[in-house]
Amino acid sequence: MAQTKNFSKLICLFLFFPLIWSFTVVCEAKELFRIGTGGKTGVYFPVGKLIAQGLTEPLRTKAIPGGKKTGIPGYIAVAQNSAGSVENINTIISNETEAGLIQADVASWAYQSSGPFAGEKKFQTIRAVASLYPEKFQIVTRKDANIHKVTDLRGKRISLDELGSGTLSVMRIILAAHSLSEKDLRPVYLKPVFTENKMISGELQGFVMMAGAPMEAVLRLSDIGISLVPISEKIANKINRQYPYLVPGFIPANVYPNVPETQTIQAHALLAVNSAMDEELVYQVTRTLWSPHMLSLLKRGHPQGKAITLESALTGLSIPLHEGAKRFYREQGLLIKDLLSK
Repeated sequence: MAQTKNFSKLICLFLFFPLIWSFTVVCEAKELFRIGTGGKTGVYFPVGKLIAQGLTEPLRTKAIPGGKKTGIPGYIAVAQNSAGSVENINTIISNETEAGLIQADVASWAYQSSGPFAGEKKFQTIRAVASLYPEKFQIVTRKDANIHKVTDLRGKRISLDELGSGTLSVMRIILAAHSLSEKDLRPVYLKPVFTENKMISGELQGFVMMAGAPMEAVLRLSDIGISLVPISEKIANKINRQYPYLVPGFIPANVYPNVPETQTIQAHALLAVNSAMDEELVYQVTRTLWSPHMLSLLKRGHPQGKAITLESALTGLSIPLHEGAKRFYREQGLLIKDLLSK
């Protein structure tokens, strides 16, 4: 939290434009609470913006429907776009952000000093606040590319997301499960926001992303005709045996226009912080995350928001909970498994 001191004691004019109502908030002596998210056409960024909106305390109670105070007293939360899970973990540990959205499998690697974090003990201080929603691995291709299975990606020009992203780490696992590697493709490494024009022009034949569905970057391509490449249940189970937080799942039919139900693998998206963060602050973050106002913002603000519920707050957790979060869940009478009590 030390770096946020540079942003405290601000005299500012904060303009806030939610979906239904708008207001102006004058803010004094506010601390900045930065949330690492992802690319702007993914799901982390819009969901992170909604969480930031809900965590921010407006000074004028009339700005909130019903006149009730919301948010964390003394804080302004902001969502920062990033390369995704791996970068978010790095910025949490380096105190460049206070929180971040992270894939459960990537969080597990960081905590266990494995995968892209092999030998790095400093990442073991990553802690969970909550599990948010299941993320689906989406292999999106142009329909005219005639790619029907993962092995058909051989020789195709496919964007594998940015170097250092959680998506890329999972794609390497998927390729290995099919006895393939990046060298068998013609890979490029772009955020989904930079793939749209290249998909439309045919310069790219596909891209991959670990995200909630629907994803804006895919919806924008509906007019050119897109397909989702399945990951068979057999392969998904094979991956799950080695990577427990990557589990078989599916993308429902018509989440994207005219695209049938598609088998895939999934992991939960977590909201995470550093174990060094003040217990009372994390308690307030957790309490506010599950407030009626926040849940209403999430439900109204993004399709994936409907999947974010208190009942599933501990589902798919792969790292221990922060002490402040544990205090809140104990008060709610929710069971905390031994893993999460470390």
